Amino acid sequence: MDRDILFEPIRFRNLEVRNRLFRSSISGRIDNYDGSGTRARINFERRFARGGVGAIISSHVPVHISGRILPNYATIDRDDRIDFWHDVVEAVHAERCKYILQLSMSGRQQDLAGVENLDPRAPPGSFYRRPLSSTDSRDSFHGLAGRAATRTEIKQLVQWFVDGAERARRAGVDGIELHSSNGYLFTQFLSSAINDRADEYGGS
Repeated sequence: MDRDILFEPIRFRNLEVRNRLFRSSISGRIDNYDGSGTRARINFERRFARGGVGAIISSHVPVHISGRILPNYATIDRDDRIDFWHDVVEAVHAERCKYILQLSMSGRQQDLAGVENLDPRAPPGSFYRRPLSSTDSRDSFHGLAGRAATRTEIKQLVQWFVDGAERARRAGVDGIELHSSNGYLFTQFLSSAINDRADEYGGS
């Protein structure tokens, strides 16, 4: 008798998952405003793992505080975040489930304006500081303006993802996913409808 392939193991290079049921990234503002995680997050993920999925992909996890889409999501922008994510991973692993961390950066598409964007060119006392993007133009979804990152700043953006991935590895996650859809930073560079740069980070 043939088994349903959904319940067969699947392998991706170094990662084997016990079945092909993946809990996709879903949102939920259940962490602290400052980007630290909560017991609610751990319990939330554990319940999905207990339900029998083979792997869980986290909600978006900002690699830098200036790239938050919204507050109340746990970040991985500092070394002192590693222990929390390790606790999440342990809780999920206890249910024989894998855990994949989705690294994110909002770029110009933030759901709230002015979420800790550290723009040194912003006027003193300015509430809304334009987040780094591929462009200076406004986001068509919320109407918030971005600021085209310089070449040096692009290297910094890359390094934030590198640092986030290294922290994820130290926390024991089973993999990472780059949040490259829904109009966020990667889309802002990849889409010719958004990216209006004339340097090597624009064009075809």
